[in-house]
Amino acid sequence: MKDIFLEFQVTKRIRANIDEQRTELRHDRPKTRGRNAHSKRLRMRDAEREEETERRMDLIFCESDFNFIQMHLLSHLCDHICQFGNIPMYSTKFGELAHKTQITAGWRQSNKNDTARQIVQSYSRQHGIRMRLLNLESLRRCGADLSSDMVEQLDTTSTTTAPDIRRRMLKGRRDDVSNMADFTRVLGFSIQLICRGLIRYSRHNLPPKRRLPEDREILESLPVELLTQLEIPVLAFQETEIFDIHRAQYTGALNFRNHGSRNDWVSLGAGTEDMYGGLQGRLPAKLVALFKIRDYRCEDRVRHLAGVQFVSAVNSGRISDVHSLVTVQMKEDTREFTVVDIGTILGLAHLIPEGDRRWIVNSCINLRRFNEVY
Repeated sequence: MKDIFLEFQVTKRIRANIDEQRTELRHDRPKTRGRNAHSKRLRMRDAEREEETERRMDLIFCESDFNFIQMHLLSHLCDHICQFGNIPMYSTKFGELAHKTQITAGWRQSNKNDTARQIVQSYSRQHGIRMRLLNLESLRRCGADLSSDMVEQLDTTSTTTAPDIRRRMLKGRRDDVSNMADFTRVLGFSIQLICRGLIRYSRHNLPPKRRLPEDREILESLPVELLTQLEIPVLAFQETEIFDIHRAQYTGALNFRNHGSRNDWVSLGAGTEDMYGGLQGRLPAKLVALFKIRDYRCEDRVRHLAGVQFVSAVNSGRISDVHSLVTVQMKEDTREFTVVDIGTILGLAHLIPEGDRRWIVNSCINLRRFNEVY
């Protein structure tokens, strides 16, 4: 494969031409530098060095290219995702978790005699027990008649491990928003739409004594802060205690690092694992706001919320036969502003445009379940 791209790299011939060009430049320069003052000699040397650099770069760009394999393969990333599906699942890299659970733990439990055989037998027994428990759990969900001993064993033995809960953090407070009027002006939504979203969230997610006020005048008087970044801890690949930080950005109409606005796609826990087909209860949504609202009537409690715009799964989330991924779309009657708690945001989502208001979800496999079984 490397031979195909050799013609696009800086070869020995180009390096020889660069050395020849440098020699000619130095030969053609006047020999009067030693007669000048020290400061002038420094300025002349910097100018000559800059001229050498510019001519060298011109020669490199004229006779070579940066289309080497590491850069060229990036142009095929979208096509490869559509053709092969989730790219990371083809990785052959072994994580530290596999070495720790399969080798280190088995070696410590052995008597240090013929350890390889004991490690293999121990791991095989653990694998068989896990598969048995998973099958029994699946039968119980389907309503099978299990004995009381089996049900008790399933209740006391869990095949899933509870993840370490890390706190999500909102950052990047904007100074131009302090109340509901400023909030609606910056977002560009009507006050009626935002109030309906807050009331709907309060009714469906909060206990009666802690709900937000439904009186519009009181709701508009509550202090509001608008933020631009949400840090989401996500378990690293094949790890149980190491977290990667996903930073979801919302800039609204403002530019993000002078390259246009940025309103990220995120993945939300919108149901159980048997919902939305291949998405397994995770539904992509587009960030339209990150904000805090303080309810002074309820012990001055602060709600950390996000405004999102949901998409719907095509064909109930069934995996496509073409690219083995799920397609989502944004319907015409989709709500423009839905309020959710930031705790339901599970991480960033990677969506590939497929057409008008349609995207392919580059979803990752369920690594937690994969590691528990295998």
